[in-house]
Amino acid sequence: MDNTQREIRNEIEATRVGMVEKIAILEERVDCTIQGVKRSLDPKYQVKQHPWLAVGLSVAAGYLFSGLILGRPTPKAELVLPDDWNERTSGRQQTAGLIQSLVGMLSGVMTATAVSMAREYASGWLFKRKHNGHSNGDDSTRGGGQRSFNYPP
Repeated sequence: MDNTQREIRNEIEATRVGMVEKIAILEERVDCTIQGVKRSLDPKYQVKQHPWLAVGLSVAAGYLFSGLILGRPTPKAELVLPDDWNERTSGRQQTAGLIQSLVGMLSGVMTATAVSMAREYASGWLFKRKHNGHSNGDDSTRGGGQRSFNYPP
């Protein structure tokens, strides 16, 4: 009877070891899946992976939200123009209005990009400064009490 009990215990132990290995593999797969989902929902990661798509989406969102916030223009008084007005202007005002709109959109995108780049540069500079032993906020001084500032390359 001792042999059968030992065989049963050995079989139980082998089953337990196999289950522990399978559970560890499943935990690893679940962790990888969770990290993948977190990364796919992380806006910073997505912008780094697809910067032009982010710019296009931000322009489209700005256009749509400007229409929602500003709404349709209110009707204005009717402007009476001379009969030969179109001949005099020959489409210059329409082109100027379109160019002005495009310049406005581009200036918004450029401003947002510049602010983002400045923020990233400053945070990188502060990170490097902190991890290079300058975390006390005092710049290093060299000879004669002159201050020198270490900017990142």
